[in-house]
This record gives sequence, C-alpha cells and structure tokens, in this order.
Amino acid sequence: LCCNVRGDLSAGLQELLAAKKDGAHIDAVIVETTGLADPVPILKTLRFSEEVYSAYVIDCVVAVADAKNLPGRLNDEPEEGKVNEARQQVAFADRVLLNKLDLVIAEDAIAVKDQIRAINSMARIIPSVRGRVRLPEIIDVQAHTLKCFNSDMVKPMIDLTESYGGNRNARHDSRVSSMSIIRE
Repeated sequence: LCCNVRGDLSAGLQELLAAKKDGAHIDAVIVETTGLADPVPILKTLRFSEEVYSAYVIDCVVAVADAKNLPGRLNDEPEEGKVNEARQQVAFADRVLLNKLDLVIAEDAIAVKDQIRAINSMARIIPSVRGRVRLPEIIDVQAHTLKCFNSDMVKPMIDLTESYGGNRNARHDSRVSSMSIIRE
C-alpha cells in the first residue's frame, strides 16, 4: 500500500467491515506499506471515516529498518514540501524491526540503533535477520491504549529532562520539529 492511495485503504477497510457484519471471521487487519511510505497519511485515513474509526483499533505501528541502508536514507534530503519517509517511519513507530543485521558489523548495528534512538527514544527496537520476528513482539501489542502506558515510562522522561538541565529538546534530532498554532 502506498501512502498516497488512501482511498483504496478506506474502501478496503469498509469492505472488510461489511464482510464481518455478514458473518465473516476476521481476527485482525495488517496494513503493509511500500518500502518508504510516510505513515502519517495512512494513520489519518483510519480516522477519516467515523465508521472505520469506531470499528478498528490501531494496535501497533511497526517500521522495518534495513540496518545496512537506513543510515543513508535517514540523511536523504527530501524535495521541498515533502518529508523524509525513513525519518517519518522511525518517528511514528511503536516498534522498529532492525532487519538485515547479518549484513553489518556490530559497530554499524550499534550506530544505526543510536540513530533510531535519537529520532524515537520510545520505540522498542527488535533485532532481526531476514525479517524473522516472534509475532507477539509486533501483534496484539496494544501500543495505542492506556493499558500500555504505565508509571515506568514516565520516570525515564523525567530523568532525561532533569539530566539536561530541564532542556526537553536536548535529545531531539534537529531535523524533527513541531509548532503550535493558537487561535484566539
């Protein structure tokens, strides 16, 4: 699925929902994107239709990161008005499957893991060779529920803020930013 083909995703989810209402047994829906697809439009699609939004739950966003090629993709400069899809995938992931570890030396694997951490310190990084992963590590994770949020997650954030003199942005990648618009 390409991030630009959101109409197809919405229509497909509507069809699955209709099939389920007609008695089809559907345990889960896994949405797989093309190699470097911006996850944001896809996540927005799930919120676009009230019927889809109320029928489906986002369990976990998994990014598959190629340990050998990811460092180069993270440094790609996007066209004007576009985003670096590799950065977006890492930034929005709940789990990063660090794949092809058999193709890099240990020092390079550690360096790419550090790059991932600099972009998204909360994602769990799962080492992998040839895409092999235990399914419980990426399915039924419930990463987008309050059940997964606990006080153990807050302490590292507090420690990080305190260790950098209250500067919450000290660990952020300089190419990831945000802004707020306040309407008065």
